[in-house]
Amino acid sequence: MKIIFQNLANLPNMVTAIGIILTVYLNAIFIWDEPAEHHLLILLLAVGIPLTDLDGQIARRWNMVTFEGDLLDKFRDKFFSCSIFIHFLRELFQRSDGIWSALIKGSINIILAIELFLLLIWIIGFVKKFDISSHWAGKAKTNFYFVAIGWWFLLEWLEDLFQRELISYLYGGLIFLLFLGSVFGILSIVAYSQRRNYPKDN
Repeated sequence: MKIIFQNLANLPNMVTAIGIILTVYLNAIFIWDEPAEHHLLILLLAVGIPLTDLDGQIARRWNMVTFEGDLLDKFRDKFFSCSIFIHFLRELFQRSDGIWSALIKGSINIILAIELFLLLIWIIGFVKKFDISSHWAGKAKTNFYFVAIGWWFLLEWLEDLFQRELISYLYGGLIFLLFLGSVFGILSIVAYSQRRNYPKDN
């Protein structure tokens, strides 16, 4: 019974670890294989990995929240979203440079800059011991990132399925999601910056 309880206590971290492993596998497809041959698998992974973000809800529901778990959760989110956004940029530079492509590239560059800035804030916060726990704006930002990534891979799978390019306006939805993600990313930066004057216990 004690062993079962100990395993349950590690359940949130195990869910997070699954998300990290699946993200490594997803990136391996992009690096060592031909993504066009795996559009459906990639779409399933792009939908499944964000589901591992339920680790936080599991931890809060059963009072299993830990500092280490929160760091793992942040790492999984950053690793998944940033690595996939970098893949998007690489693919966009191989396409014709239309207005939609340019807007998506610009949005992703802004997002990557925001994520780098947030990473620096977390490192400084960890060293100076101010509160770097998750903020509602950061959670909203991450959710928009996840939906944008799923939207992108859904469009790619549909193009592969019907063997034709989809209406370019469908990529307008992707731009809108990326824009909202960047807005909440900026709000997250503001929130963390305000916390620097408060001790971690608050």
